[in-house]
Amino acid sequence: MARQSLEAWSVVTGINFIETHASQGTATGTVVEGPDAGSGTITAYSMSVGDDFQGSLTGTVDRDSVAVTLAAGERITISMSGDTSGGNALDDPYLRLRDSSGNLLMESDDHIGSDSFIAFQAETAGTYYIQAGSFNDASLGDYAIEVRSGISSPDIGFDDNSSRAYAQFWTSGSNIVSSQINIEANWAGGANRTDGYFYQTYLHEIGHALGLGHAGNYNGAATYGTDNDYLNDSWQASVMSYFYQTENTYVDASFAYVITPQVADIIAIQNLYGAPTANTGNDTYGNNGTTGTYLDSAMSLSNAVSFTVFDSGGIDTFDFADFGFDQRMDLREEASSDLAGLSGNISIARGTLIEYGKTGIGDDQLIGNTTDNGLNAGAGDDTLSGGNGHDALAGDAGADDLAGDSGHDLLEGSTENDVLDGGGGNDALFGDDITLLELSNAFPTWTPPADAQALLDAGDLLAVWDDILLDVYSIA
Repeated sequence: MARQSLEAWSVVTGINFIETHASQGTATGTVVEGPDAGSGTITAYSMSVGDDFQGSLTGTVDRDSVAVTLAAGERITISMSGDTSGGNALDDPYLRLRDSSGNLLMESDDHIGSDSFIAFQAETAGTYYIQAGSFNDASLGDYAIEVRSGISSPDIGFDDNSSRAYAQFWTSGSNIVSSQINIEANWAGGANRTDGYFYQTYLHEIGHALGLGHAGNYNGAATYGTDNDYLNDSWQASVMSYFYQTENTYVDASFAYVITPQVADIIAIQNLYGAPTANTGNDTYGNNGTTGTYLDSAMSLSNAVSFTVFDSGGIDTFDFADFGFDQRMDLREEASSDLAGLSGNISIARGTLIEYGKTGIGDDQLIGNTTDNGLNAGAGDDTLSGGNGHDALAGDAGADDLAGDSGHDLLEGSTENDVLDGGGGNDALFGDDITLLELSNAFPTWTPPADAQALLDAGDLLAVWDDILLDVYSIA
């Protein structure tokens, strides 16, 4: 779940997540506290990298210091936990690291559960002091410290040992230094599947780890109509929202689990990290997906899912021709579509251009965008509007309404009662299925490419139309 969720965020951020495993290894030696350790730079105890230290906080208020000598550039991790072996474990450890003069360098409270953890690289050689304490100096008991070498600190750590689902992060100025995510193993049933709340929780918590807050000023619980800050606050717009789609009374969207960052998430995260280059090939989304990612099988999942497509290049297709529902496909940026029998379930990210759209035998509505679109509605009484651009629209069987716009458009009706409106530009309107002979007669100066008939057979009017525009009108 964590790997796939990171993949989803990588697509929209360009961040390359590298998996590491933070195993602390076996101790090379153990130092045991006898007389109480000093609390500052004067202490009777020292340990080497690779050692464990076992001590106890006693009295009224206690802090113990242990010296460790490091070389310049040496990298270590220090972990502190309650030692349960004697039945008197310290309840809430608090770990500090100080330099040779006693100045505080780093501190840690709850890294995983109530345990503490510090990853440190020494800038200069010398003696450093590990200081063991408790939160607010309020607890006493036994503790254990481990110091290990050469283990790089992960930017994002995952655990499932604690209850609930949450993300913590540590900052330096306005930068996130590291984050820790805990999602309990049985959270939301713990089902290891993409189309469920368990996976969606990973997406949500990684969003926090990368710097996103909730979609509104709420935490822990929220009620739509009371706690939302904007009307369209729901999972349809953001995986960081607390409101599932049908809780939102303003936006018409079906309940569906979220399997990618959504439109608002992508805008927000790209404001932080920039817009990457992703999915630059000729990609198909929906039926017969070709992205090579888990989105290719999204439409065959058992539970209803919602996702947003981020694509930065190529000639791309929304293919939902295998579905017989009445569908509404909107290829404009930041628009949501009603596809595969659901409402508002699939969206297009800002900056993403989809060129082709296909639907099936229902009574469908297809809306193009500012680029050259090839829209094919299949059978049914359909409504197609190309928008700006030089578009090719095919209604197929049924009584269809086809409308171009300001570009040079090619419109193909069928044998039934169709309405074709080219709009502005130099348009070509055909009342029935277009043949290569008809196109050659209509554009006598056009030299058809060798694959023209194959393109027509495949229903790719746009590729043929683009060739005509280039050959006849010198319009690329």
